[in-house]
Amino acid sequence: MIEQILSYFIFNEVEIIALSLFFLFLLVQLFFYFNYYKKPYSYARKIDGDNYQVLQSNPKVSVIISSENEAVELSKNLPAILSQDYPDFEVIVVNDGSTDETEELLLSLKLHNPHLYHTYLPYSPDKKFGRKKLAYTIGIKAAKGDVLLFTEPHSRPISDKWISSMVNELSDTKEIVLGYSFYKKTKNFFNRIARFDNLLFSMQYLSMAIKKKPYTGTYRNLAFKKHLFFDNKGFASHLALENGEDVFINQIVNENNTAIAISQDSFIEMSIDRFSLWKQIKKSYSIAKSHFKNSASVLFGFEIFSRYLFYLLTIGLIVYAVLAQNWVILGIAAFLFLFRLIVQLVIINKCAEHFHSGKFHFSLLLMDMFQPVYNARFRTRHRRGIR
Repeated sequence: MIEQILSYFIFNEVEIIALSLFFLFLLVQLFFYFNYYKKPYSYARKIDGDNYQVLQSNPKVSVIISSENEAVELSKNLPAILSQDYPDFEVIVVNDGSTDETEELLLSLKLHNPHLYHTYLPYSPDKKFGRKKLAYTIGIKAAKGDVLLFTEPHSRPISDKWISSMVNELSDTKEIVLGYSFYKKTKNFFNRIARFDNLLFSMQYLSMAIKKKPYTGTYRNLAFKKHLFFDNKGFASHLALENGEDVFINQIVNENNTAIAISQDSFIEMSIDRFSLWKQIKKSYSIAKSHFKNSASVLFGFEIFSRYLFYLLTIGLIVYAVLAQNWVILGIAAFLFLFRLIVQLVIINKCAEHFHSGKFHFSLLLMDMFQPVYNARFRTRHRRGIR
């Protein structure tokens, strides 16, 4: 009886190689999910149990926003920033050549918010060197605070303790704080895949920072001490790059000076109701990451590589098993595929729930397969110079 059962598990050389590769890429996938994608959730669960610490000092904070024709978004989101529960802060909006009602809105808000300041960057059709770098430079030079906190017109804090929670992570040695931002949920396909993509990206850069290998962050939620900007000569070394401000983050972060803020109070919500807006975000990051100084992009590129090979081997083994009527191979392929899917469902949805990214159940496989395709499309269009 036992010999008969064991006879079903005798495979030829090709089958052994295929099954070995299949199992290898499963292990690679599990390694990434447990060692990277789950890590920020586990870390957040640990700090959620800690009592909120009262700040020993309250350094003056300058919140900086660069805005181009975003009067509608500013009208929705600025009040939540201006009403933060923090004793000493200012909000600086750099009006980047806007032709809408931005200036009128800022003047109106200024009447009741004396800590709101704004400056104007004249319109120019020349986008060669990236106007956002210039806008940020103007805002930073105007800042009176020792701590710079960045966000964007489409973004709003979900708590009035946002500034406090970001500043709370700073210390004598920790001079940069990488925050988290999520996309507001809407009912369309691009929003779902954008939320999934942002969740994975966020888990990547946060997990690397937890491992003391920080490599990037996002200006939707980012803080650093002002002297870092001037000590590193600002964006001078990235003037020729359209999105040099993102490369600047990669330049200044290191294992000793970088902290993360992932308490619920530190979260930023971003409205992303236009595909063009998401495309611009992805394009900016695609340009920047090709100039990053470490190998994080290569590391997570390997995750995508192993992901697709796992799917291809799953399909190949199932087709082969059906044609050869080898039900043992079919069972192994189906079992390991379902095992990975269950692990993925649990980890992704725990992270998605905690980090306000919705849930991914029946759509998870589709998101998992299409997300790298969208990213590759954005990279290809950038290299070809297609807008």
